[in-house]
Amino acid sequence: MSRLLYKADHLAELESTYEDLRVSGVSDDHLHVIAKKQGRVLRRGLNAANNWYKTDILNGASKGAILGFLGAIVMAIIFYATNAFGGNYGWFGVLATLVLFTAFGIWFGGFIGLQSRNHALKEFYHLVDEGKYLLLIDLTLAEESHIKQIMSTRHPDLELLSDHAETTIPIKIMQRMH
Repeated sequence: MSRLLYKADHLAELESTYEDLRVSGVSDDHLHVIAKKQGRVLRRGLNAANNWYKTDILNGASKGAILGFLGAIVMAIIFYATNAFGGNYGWFGVLATLVLFTAFGIWFGGFIGLQSRNHALKEFYHLVDEGKYLLLIDLTLAEESHIKQIMSTRHPDLELLSDHAETTIPIKIMQRMH
């Protein structure tokens, strides 16, 4: 999967671009707009990027899972070595420690990620703060050159910012805002 990231100055030009991309075979699920005021985007019938795209929740949760699991291993060793539960800390205790600490790490990492902007798009958020629009287009590698050609010929006002800004959204239903 490939992701193209374009900058648009005005919502009207973004709207016409969106329609051309739909006609070219790009589905709504693969088009996402990041704007300062998402309501304007939604009122125009465009697919506004949701929090899965705009925040770092997935990255934070995955890092939290790793740290939680590592912390669980350390705590399980400490509990077992110090006989902290009076000899009643067996395999079930180790398993419970791993599950609880990993789950806490996922929750806490996700919570921290929800508070911060997506790390893959962080360098472009100053444009959104200035009132510009970011268009994310998810494509297969085979479609990428065709869509780039369409964008450069029909919509030269849109600036290609990146062709490798990767933000993985694992479940299809999480990709849609409206």
